[in-house]
Amino acid sequence: DPPEFSDAPIQGFRLFWTEVATGREQTVDVDGRSYRLEGLKKFTEYRLRFLAYNRYGPGISSEELMVTTFSDSESGMGF
Repeated sequence: DPPEFSDAPIQGFRLFWTEVATGREQTVDVDGRSYRLEGLKKFTEYRLRFLAYNRYGPGISSEELMVTTFSDSESGMGF
């Protein structure tokens, strides 16, 4: 959720995800408050974090969230 008080409105959110085994981090800018992350490997652990940005730049990143995908081929996750 956006902060209650801000000097500038939120323009969007950035989602970072890292495959734990390889350390490879990827990112995507998200316009809304939800996003479906697709193309993940099955039975794989990922670290996720989020941040909001406005005209002044990015805010502080959220704490990392650890998730593990299921056995479905090419799993996807909704946030």
